[in-house]
Amino acid sequence: MEASRVKPGFNGVAAAAAGSTGSDGSRRLGYTGAGAAGGRAAPVDACGVALRAFVLAATLVAAVVMGVDRQTRTIQVTITDTLPPLQVPVTAKWSYSSAFVYFVVANAMVCAFSAVAVAACRRRGAAVALMVGDLLALALLFSAVGAAAEFGILGERGNSHVRWAKVCNVYGRFCERAMAAVIVSLLAAFANLVLLMLTILNVHKNSTYY
Repeated sequence: MEASRVKPGFNGVAAAAAGSTGSDGSRRLGYTGAGAAGGRAAPVDACGVALRAFVLAATLVAAVVMGVDRQTRTIQVTITDTLPPLQVPVTAKWSYSSAFVYFVVANAMVCAFSAVAVAACRRRGAAVALMVGDLLALALLFSAVGAAAEFGILGERGNSHVRWAKVCNVYGRFCERAMAAVIVSLLAAFANLVLLMLTILNVHKNSTYY
C-alpha cells in the first residue's frame, strides 16, 4: 500500500525539524517559523519594529491624554426670578463616561501588549502568538475608537429625539482633548492593521505549504 503523503509544513512539524528547499535553493520554514535555525533569534524586521514602537507610543499618548482629561465650569442656575442665580461648579471627567473608560483601558492594554511584542519580536516561536495578539489588539482599538467617537459626537451635537443637549459648547477644552486622544488612537489602530497584514504576508511567504 502506498504510504500517505503529507505536505511538509502542513502540521508545522516537518518544516520545523529540517525546513525545506525552495526552487531557488533557499530554505523555507513552516507555519510556525520555528526550529529551522536551531532556536536562533529571528532577523529583525525594521518595519515591524517601527510599527510596533509607533503603536506603543500612540496608545500610551491616547490613554494618558484621555486619562487626565477633565474640565470644571461654573454654571448659573436660576431657581426663581426673585432670587439671584446660583453659581454651581460642574465638572466633566473621562471617568463619568463608560465609553471613555473603555477607551482608556483598551489603549492601556494594547500599549502593554506592544511593549511585550517589541521585546519578543526576535523570537521565532512567538510569531503566531504575536499575530493572534495583534488581531485582538486591532479589535480592541477599533471598538474603543468607535465607542469614544460616538460619545464625543453625542456631546458635540446632542440628540434632539431624546432631548439630550450638547455639552461641548460648555466644556470645549474637555471635548478637544478627548477628540485628540481618539484621533491618535485611530492612527495606532491603522498602524496595527498594517502590521498585522505584513505579519500575515511574512508567514505566508515563509510557509512551505504554499
